[in-house]
Amino acid sequence: MRDPFTPDFIETPIAPEPAGPVQPVPPFPHRPARSMAAAMLAAGLVVGSIGGGAVGALLASNRHTANNTTASNATVAAGVAAPAPSPGSFAAIYQQVKDGVVTITTSVSGNGARSFSQAEGSGIVVDKQGDILTNAHVVGSSSQVQVTFSDGHNATAQVKGVDQSADLAVVQVSASDQLHPVATGNSDTLQVGDTALAIGSPFGLQGTFTAGVISGLNRSSTAPNGRALTGMIQTDAPINPGNSGGALLDGKGQLIGINDSIQSPVEGNVGVGFAIPINRAVSLLPSLEKGIAIQHPALGITAQTLTASTASQLGISQTSGVLVIDAAAGGPAAAAGLHGTGQADASDDIITAIDGHTIATVDQLTQYLDTKKVGDRVTLSVIRNGQHISVGVTLGAFQARPSATP
Repeated sequence: MRDPFTPDFIETPIAPEPAGPVQPVPPFPHRPARSMAAAMLAAGLVVGSIGGGAVGALLASNRHTANNTTASNATVAAGVAAPAPSPGSFAAIYQQVKDGVVTITTSVSGNGARSFSQAEGSGIVVDKQGDILTNAHVVGSSSQVQVTFSDGHNATAQVKGVDQSADLAVVQVSASDQLHPVATGNSDTLQVGDTALAIGSPFGLQGTFTAGVISGLNRSSTAPNGRALTGMIQTDAPINPGNSGGALLDGKGQLIGINDSIQSPVEGNVGVGFAIPINRAVSLLPSLEKGIAIQHPALGITAQTLTASTASQLGISQTSGVLVIDAAAGGPAAAAGLHGTGQADASDDIITAIDGHTIATVDQLTQYLDTKKVGDRVTLSVIRNGQHISVGVTLGAFQARPSATP
């Protein structure tokens, strides 16, 4: 399986400059793709990132027909003004919000001394000071990116803050007339079945608008550094590579989420997309805008959700909870005496509750930890070799490492 946050890109060797004037080469659409961590999803599904997209062959195959259709309709359409959209219609919402969603292009050096790569995603204007919200996996390791506004205007943006654990980033451009902040809604009040509208640049097609509904809530995904993303919004509004960092809107045109990933066996839209709730992003915005490093509380363990099947294989009677596979040396859990053998084993500790709240899955544990701060102390209910014990742990900061969980 591919590295979930490594984009597919066009790597172009830079040839010596010709003697005559150089004609500009039109940009080729690019397609970063990502997947969730392996073994996190069942049925062989691959989670594709929506950071960018390459559909050159498809566009080329359709170009002749599209051009002929345009030509045949040119006389009919000439001089006819489009009617004003009805207030509250999807068309009206699109006109209201489209100028607040931008395309973000990153360029990084390739392996060769004279090569480069590019990837595209989307971003959302959040204020008149030039702050643009997007995904961490869209900006990658870049310190600056190119922003394209809906009117075609281009600007260089500085990357101000990145939070890999939340898959969020803020880039900033100079204040200008092109800045049209998107009104913020409330993601805490969403219900399954509510209208969901997406604007972004799938496959580099800027200003693409799609519609659907909220098809699920409190879903889980994976951040670029391997930390679990919980509380995600699920939508069937079609989103594809390139929508990453773009806007998910409610039926009033208010921002309710930042489109983040898709779950798909073909790395394209099949009706299951995920967005980061806007309320989570708003809570992190002040730190991101100031470039302050954001710490997320963690126990410092590698763990898996205990199921009846796993319990049967291991020969243990407990059939739910969080099985501690490993406690990182020097981490909070290890310091508190939490035990894991390094692989699923009957002697591993099983966490069944935290601060009196029953825990059945890794996602539930992570979601509870998200309500805490680094330095807070929690009490774990643990089953060790069939005995029930309590373990107090002072939370540390999440550290990215292979297979790390909370």
